[in-house]
Amino acid sequence: MQSYEQTIFISYAWGGEREEIVNQIDQAMQKRGIKITRDKRDLGYRGSIKEFMERIGQGNCVIVVVSDKYLRSKNCMFELVEIAENKQFADRIFPIILPDAKIYDAVDRLDYVEYWDKEKAKLNEKIRILPDQSNLQGIREELDNYDRFRDEISRLTSTLKDMNTLTPDMHRDANFSQLFDALVKRMQDAETRPKEKSVTKKERKTMDPVTLATAATTLLAPYIAKMGETAMEKVGEQLPEKVGKIWEAISNRFKNKPAAADAANDLAKNAEDTDNQDAFALQLRKALKEDEEFAGLLTELLEQAKSETGISNVGDGAVATNHSNAVGKIEVGGDLSGNIAIGNKNNQINNEK
Repeated sequence: MQSYEQTIFISYAWGGEREEIVNQIDQAMQKRGIKITRDKRDLGYRGSIKEFMERIGQGNCVIVVVSDKYLRSKNCMFELVEIAENKQFADRIFPIILPDAKIYDAVDRLDYVEYWDKEKAKLNEKIRILPDQSNLQGIREELDNYDRFRDEISRLTSTLKDMNTLTPDMHRDANFSQLFDALVKRMQDAETRPKEKSVTKKERKTMDPVTLATAATTLLAPYIAKMGETAMEKVGEQLPEKVGKIWEAISNRFKNKPAAADAANDLAKNAEDTDNQDAFALQLRKALKEDEEFAGLLTELLEQAKSETGISNVGDGAVATNHSNAVGKIEVGGDLSGNIAIGNKNNQINNEK
């Protein structure tokens, strides 16, 4: 984040009153000597939209013009979730809430949750009915983003509604002076704060396929074993939320691949069988080697599952879990050269190289 300590970004949905107030903010700040970084002016021809949105997510000062269109826009929601994931959300945002943004009533906020639920379901169904689900890079990432938006929108809109953001007319009548003062204070504070480097997704190292497949299998097996015999497509419904996302990502990747689907079904029927675990991990390794984007997604999902499962050291070649919902204690230790030691619930050790 430290690269953007003195950069002021603005996040908004294009068009209409939204564009009008952004132009007014831009002009008012320029007259006071502050330059706002905005996509239409600063992205540049052929510039990466995603990289620009990720920069906004790291920004120390982000003016967020919230509208109904904003909360239903995948690009705007990507920016908002990126800001939140880089911590200190409430300190780093400077919201202006437009009248059509329905965030002040719980029923209205649920409409946005429902919207992203439906968007996720539509895309998921499109993927599901494809005869061949390979080579869907970018599409699966978009599905994962819809999942993020659905999971975060209630919390983020609740935070926004609790902030005294003033009305757009109040800001205009004061020529945005309160906004200017708040931005200046934030930038001055940034000069005296110790610089902390945030870890971006690009800097987060993807685990190698062998370690990643073993970590995912070792995490999933104890949970699935507690269910008894279950159909592959039903497993995710019974798992804790973040563990369920790991299973969903893998089972979606395995669909229409007979050997992989068979391995997932066998694990669902008897997760305590070490042969089933080995077969599942083998098919998962193959899938991870074929698709770097899938490997990055699975690494991220394992990272997100930390708090829910008690796993630790995700991403450096070692995973340990000791959770009340798991069967016994399972530890996986290894290194990126492919040497892995697994201790199962009976404390038996299998070595794989």
